[in-house]
Amino acid sequence: MSTYESDPLRLPERLAASVEAASEELETNRNLPEKLVRELRDSGALALLTPREQGGYEAPLTTVLQVYEGFGRLDASVAWVVWNANWGFLAALLSEEGVARVWADGTEPVFANAGQPGTAVPTEGGYRLSGTWKLVSGIDRADWFVAVGVILGDGGPRLTEAGTPDVRLFVVPREHLTVEDTWDVAGLRGSGSNTVVVEDVLVPEELVARFDVPARVQRPLYQGFAPTLVFPGCSAVVLGIAQSAIDATVDLVKTKNTFTGGTLAESAHVQGVVARSEAALHAARLLLWSTAATVDTAGARGEAANLEERAALHSAMCHAAEVGREVLVAMYELGASSSIYRNNPVERLFRDGMVALQHANHSAPFFEAAGRVRFGFEPGVPLF
Repeated sequence: MSTYESDPLRLPERLAASVEAASEELETNRNLPEKLVRELRDSGALALLTPREQGGYEAPLTTVLQVYEGFGRLDASVAWVVWNANWGFLAALLSEEGVARVWADGTEPVFANAGQPGTAVPTEGGYRLSGTWKLVSGIDRADWFVAVGVILGDGGPRLTEAGTPDVRLFVVPREHLTVEDTWDVAGLRGSGSNTVVVEDVLVPEELVARFDVPARVQRPLYQGFAPTLVFPGCSAVVLGIAQSAIDATVDLVKTKNTFTGGTLAESAHVQGVVARSEAALHAARLLLWSTAATVDTAGARGEAANLEERAALHSAMCHAAEVGREVLVAMYELGASSSIYRNNPVERLFRDGMVALQHANHSAPFFEAAGRVRFGFEPGVPLF
């Protein structure tokens, strides 16, 4: 039985003071403070997708995305790590033996994940996993690394019965991997998105999960394609960052004077840009929530979201990214020279947002893949 706050949507508000207190440390140390990670874990912010048996929220995807957006309004790096650590749905995929091992002490594990695939070779009792994974957000504070790996056999990728590469999730204890400090970047500095190296590590069968077969736990949240629970989180974070940029810009222009007298807030141009930006952002938000709701509705019927519904979700993600980028640029421009100073929140929001928008989930190939689905073709991208 969960001991967390009954309403997960309240989590960003409850943790706002702690997130704000860590703001400078995030930038300086390029990582979330350990104290903040413990607060996030103990509050349930990392257990949004975790089954009820393990004390998690098992919240609908739409609710989870709203929580991510709420954290995005507070701090981009914190939101990014909260998103990347919410892999508690693994408890619905792993065997009971695997769940008992990962959740051994009864507390929510802290996960970190990377989407690039490594390779795994079958061996007695499990698989030998190897690979290098870049951009693993939150890895220095994680208990477990969730790696995507392609099973090898007969000189190449082993194929499933469906004729596709056999790709699985490998849950690796923190002590069995090497973390390289490579996170020297402009934005999302506090996310600690370093590089992970795994060299021929034995991952036992109970710590390997498949997502091309039905989940062991058959309830609405876990009915569909598991990556669908992960993909849209980055887009929700971007929406939160962009909203915060609008809020910060509105505050700025109320006191920033123009060359001709008066404040920027009195300018019709500024008023129009802010109104159009807020309307576009609100529409993008509603579209993302709506397409996520179709995933929730399918699960409630005991079905997986179909390919067309997943394509609509990817389109909504890409649209949210495009709108988010336009909003961030517009707010940065409205701030004029004030936007370049580090004591102005718009400066940091712009940096953080632009880095978040570089994520592969927001790239053009996903829009193109959704278009292929519309024409009746296969999407042509992995894990779609």
